[in-house]
Amino acid sequence: MLLPGCGKRDSSFREAISGQLQMYPETRVQDIYKSFCQDAFGPGHLIPDRDGAKRYLESELEQYREELSKEGNTPASVILVPTGAEGNFYRVDLSVVLDGTVSEEDYLEAFIESANAVVPPSGEQWKETWEQLKRTLRKHFADIPGAEEDITGIDSLVKEGKFIIHHSEAFGIAYRPHYRIISRDRVRTLLPGIASESIAK
Repeated sequence: MLLPGCGKRDSSFREAISGQLQMYPETRVQDIYKSFCQDAFGPGHLIPDRDGAKRYLESELEQYREELSKEGNTPASVILVPTGAEGNFYRVDLSVVLDGTVSEEDYLEAFIESANAVVPPSGEQWKETWEQLKRTLRKHFADIPGAEEDITGIDSLVKEGKFIIHHSEAFGIAYRPHYRIISRDRVRTLLPGIASESIAK
């Protein structure tokens, strides 16, 4: 028997997953899980070392520049991507720094604020969310390549209390993601013009 509200969650989860697959057809279950995890946990960790975060950002920006140069300087087609089913956070592509839309300093500050302000769910709360996500995936998206294998692998990690994972290899090869997770409210102040068109009130 499904718990009260499960049908509504299934619907919202299904809609969010369908949106991810339309945007990124090479998405795997691992990437869907990651998006929902980011929606709940934000960037996933506190950032006590601002200088370290800055150095890592600068390194990735340089890597992104090199990739764009090799590909004819074609920027990402999508700048803002909502996480999970609630869109508490957005993946903000680093191209907004490379093209001067946002300064590196403002981008870094928004990322650090988002990471340090998040109130994550408890382990039990996240396990309940994962159980619902599993049901939705198996019911509606079993044809995603490697779906059941990914579900089994993630299930083992979640049971061990290991919630944060990387993108799938397929996703990484197809899209070479370069972004940081920033809260919905900070995205509105960081990119007001873009956010007003992309983020629901």
